[in-house]
Amino acid sequence: MRRIMNLVLVMGMVAVLVGPLAGEPALAAALTSNDFLKADGSVLRNGNGTGDIVNLRGTNLGGWLTFEDWMSPLGEFALDRSDWSATSSAGTASNMLDGDLTTRMSSGATQSGSEWAQLDLGVPTLMNRILIDAGSWTTGWPAEYEVLVSDDASTWRSVARADGTPPATVTSEITTTRFAPQIARYVRVKQLGAKSQYWSIAEINLFSDPVLHNGSSSASASVTAWYTTPGAGIDGDITSAWTTGTDQVPGQTYTLDLGSAMAVNKVLFDSGSDYPNDYPATYEISASTDGTSWTKVGSGYGTNRITTEDFWTSTWMRYLRITQTGSKSNWWAISEVAVTTSNSFDRTGWTLSSSPSGTTANMVDDDLSTRWTTNAPQANGQYVQVDFGAQVTFNNVVMDTQKNTSSETDYPRNYTVAVSDNGTSWTTVATETGTFKATTVNFPAASGRYLKITQTGASGSWWSIGELNVALNNDDYSLRLDLDDRFGATTAQSIIDTHRDTWIVESDLDNISNMGLNVIRLPIGWNELLNLDGTWKADPWTKIDWLIQKAGERGIYVLLDLHTLPGGGCPWGSCGRAGPNPNGFWGNSTYQDWVVDIWEKIAARYDGNPVVAGYDLINEPLLDYGEDSADVTQKSDYYDRLYDAVRAIDADHAIFIAAFFGWDKIADPSTYNWTNVVYELHPYDMPNGRDWNAQNAVVTAQLVDLGSKLSNPGVPVLYGEYSFYYFDDVWARFMAGLNALDVSWTSWTYKVRGSRQNGFGYWGFYNTNLNQVPIINSDDAATFKGRLENFSTVDFLANEPFIATVSRYADGTGTFSPTALNRIGWSASASVTEAGSSAANAIDGTASTRWSTGTAQTAGQWFQVDMGSNQSIGQVTIETRSSDKWDYPNQFKVETSTDGTTWTQVADGPGFGWKRPISFDGVTVRYVRITQTGAAPEWWTIGELNIYAAP
Repeated sequence: MRRIMNLVLVMGMVAVLVGPLAGEPALAAALTSNDFLKADGSVLRNGNGTGDIVNLRGTNLGGWLTFEDWMSPLGEFALDRSDWSATSSAGTASNMLDGDLTTRMSSGATQSGSEWAQLDLGVPTLMNRILIDAGSWTTGWPAEYEVLVSDDASTWRSVARADGTPPATVTSEITTTRFAPQIARYVRVKQLGAKSQYWSIAEINLFSDPVLHNGSSSASASVTAWYTTPGAGIDGDITSAWTTGTDQVPGQTYTLDLGSAMAVNKVLFDSGSDYPNDYPATYEISASTDGTSWTKVGSGYGTNRITTEDFWTSTWMRYLRITQTGSKSNWWAISEVAVTTSNSFDRTGWTLSSSPSGTTANMVDDDLSTRWTTNAPQANGQYVQVDFGAQVTFNNVVMDTQKNTSSETDYPRNYTVAVSDNGTSWTTVATETGTFKATTVNFPAASGRYLKITQTGASGSWWSIGELNVALNNDDYSLRLDLDDRFGATTAQSIIDTHRDTWIVESDLDNISNMGLNVIRLPIGWNELLNLDGTWKADPWTKIDWLIQKAGERGIYVLLDLHTLPGGGCPWGSCGRAGPNPNGFWGNSTYQDWVVDIWEKIAARYDGNPVVAGYDLINEPLLDYGEDSADVTQKSDYYDRLYDAVRAIDADHAIFIAAFFGWDKIADPSTYNWTNVVYELHPYDMPNGRDWNAQNAVVTAQLVDLGSKLSNPGVPVLYGEYSFYYFDDVWARFMAGLNALDVSWTSWTYKVRGSRQNGFGYWGFYNTNLNQVPIINSDDAATFKGRLENFSTVDFLANEPFIATVSRYADGTGTFSPTALNRIGWSASASVTEAGSSAANAIDGTASTRWSTGTAQTAGQWFQVDMGSNQSIGQVTIETRSSDKWDYPNQFKVETSTDGTTWTQVADGPGFGWKRPISFDGVTVRYVRITQTGAAPEWWTIGELNIYAAP
């Protein structure tokens, strides 16, 4: 899947079941030569295109043969520890930095509150998160701890204080704390509590997650104590603070002007060590682009000095407002605010220089139409230099220019990238050749305060940079680059193999078969087949061959999807390499040759194999967010090159072509005389993931559009990826509609480590694995493998409602007609109801009325319906009024009963937007009760509740 997407296709087919052996799952008949698929008009048929219509219906095996950091567990990057040293009040402090979870620093005695561990980072370093891992000493976490930083190991600043109790994970005993960004040389962790176990630290890591530098922001507040200013909350000094100077009351506000509009995805605010209890009682966060019209984006309870709020998705804003919504007999204080905007480093505070001199500020002004340029032909020795102001760890540099201008040819012909701690002694980390329009540079994670890019080539073109960005990316390419650099190719591959042998095993294919699915879209990373230098691996086919064999034995087709391209075929990490538009693949003829070679080898290996449903040539190809006709032609021309290469070897397998971002973003098949092709779509609307109406509108638009597209261009369609989050009824409507049109589908994705409490976890048939992922640039090989072994499917939760929904349509059912039960004669009751309201309002069919708790949500509140008699039901849908869209339940469970006394739980989960369908296995009952199991500052309201007959 990806961070932003549009459309995709999938294929589906009905499996012929045979009787299972005792104790074994029922498997479909193995595929034979007669099952070979080909396109026939707008459908796929077996029998080499002359037999029965076959609709492919299945899922993706994402995160297996390619890495996506949000989904698969291959790791995250921390700050470089190579020059660090450690001391502690007791034990062997150096064990905290050796990458080995089997060694530790130990207090050597029960925790008393006087223990400490300290790091010397060598130079002032930027950081905002700490992770303390007790390793196999599962009770060795601190009872309570404080994190302090210092410039001189003498004067200390407290940046965080937290309970040491780790979250509920399967095996890891880890505590982690985010704090406002700090620049410091020394870090000290103080253990403050009492506990009968020793304090153990097996590994300690620091991180610098991308956070907005507050230098370009300003702040205001509704009320301020006379001795401070709102600016104290964004001055970078954790020891200063803004405060109200009066007790907390609803309506107090603290507002940031970020200086310009940008996409924000999370915010942290810290009341500070001098005001540890002056965090907000309850709060609401709103966003605005003009300072006048505001949109609510988050809310919650303050629970300690550091409050964090992760938004559902990035929200465009210039102004961010925190509003106090509760009352408390403490002042409200903010010592620092941290705003997260993107994956690249904020460039405010950078100092830039160049030779020849030029307008270096143009490289960091968020405007590609302005540029720094040599104003002369490229020559050896020209350079651009950056002083970040502190040591940072990074592995990616992007030099971009404006599209459709002369600047597109002003990329550096040859260059080196070097880093330095002092601006004098330099270490070269990359030696590369630039690419058309945008140059992306990747290298093993390196640290330095200074960055220098030096031109080593020559060209009649000037060297120009419209925008310069630096990042620490956790994408597939960066992972493999670092593993090869740290461990060598052999050990690196053994680490990858540990993941491969854990993430998907034969029982996973049984799970897919038991759902009735008949196709697997197999995302493959290009570097699964090739070494990073483009040479072929000795035996790259093992897992692909294994899957094809085992899937075929179960009657399951395999669609081979080249999910990542060298250089990146789109700008997201899910395409293998995070970068600009266009990413590195589209301007590099060598990379393009590699991919032709890959498809020639695939075609030769699987020519005539009936299990292979076809060849998905490029996943989500994207040259620009606003692709113009020249971009579409460039993309289509390259597709034609791949098509011709495959057809010269394999004349029969269907070729899948992505109409990514729309049917108009790829050529009509007749343009190039393509035959036996399938067009693929990926419909995602992530920004509106919590809105049932928006997700339902995606389905409507797709189904309406399909009719004409199946006639013209008249080729089969696959929806290869999509997600509708918790909206089971929208999923059902989509799959039924596709089935009715003989259109194939593969949902994203089989398995994801994200939590079932989050919409990005729900799309996995198996989800919720909270184990710590490896630290790519500090864990040793054994630790790396040990962490990966915690991600077998048995370590995940089965997403039973979603499995049931998809399984229901795996047999080709083409109708979706949910029947809402007639509510005449029903009665409703509730544990608490706001004054002047009634529980009956939720079942009166009137959109303008509501039932509400009239008070903040707390665990144990319930709403109950008596249907008057037993009914066979399979879904409950609750929705708020349009004016109450944040008043959905924080967490809930659904129970049913035949007598109103004995209750059986049939569903549970998080609330998710104003309308929430809750599906479960059909039951015959009279009573339905929904109980709040979480807490939220908002009231819980129901504008309408409907119950649907079991399907």
